[in-house]
Amino acid sequence: MQTLNSSLPSSITFRPGAVAPKRGWLAFLLCLMALLAGVAGCKKDGAMDAIETDANGYVCLKCGAKLYTDRSVFIGPKCPQCNEDSLMPVVGYYCEKDQHLTIRASRGDRHGSVCERCNAPLVNAMRSPREKDLKAWNATKVKA
Repeated sequence: MQTLNSSLPSSITFRPGAVAPKRGWLAFLLCLMALLAGVAGCKKDGAMDAIETDANGYVCLKCGAKLYTDRSVFIGPKCPQCNEDSLMPVVGYYCEKDQHLTIRASRGDRHGSVCERCNAPLVNAMRSPREKDLKAWNATKVKA
């Protein structure tokens, strides 16, 4: 009876373990890709950084009062100074040209998003103002 190995030429031999290194190499590459994807995903997300804040800012469209509260405290729509229903949350627009944050009402403001310093149009520059930004804007802290 003839065996399978005896019908092959002498230069070609069948080794049962010949496939194992290829599987090991494939597993190694998959692990390496997963590790690299995990490390690359650990960097800070710019979008999340733009919306994170430590305070909530407000402006009254009627009397112009600039107010802010702690991050967990929300007020409005009644302004604590003029008692009108015209208190709006604020949003910041960051100018790359002069590194200035222009703070405006999130809606109901007649002015467009233009830098207060250099008058450059601010497109895709929205950022939540932080407490230090609101203090520099001359906002007053309100306790709930």
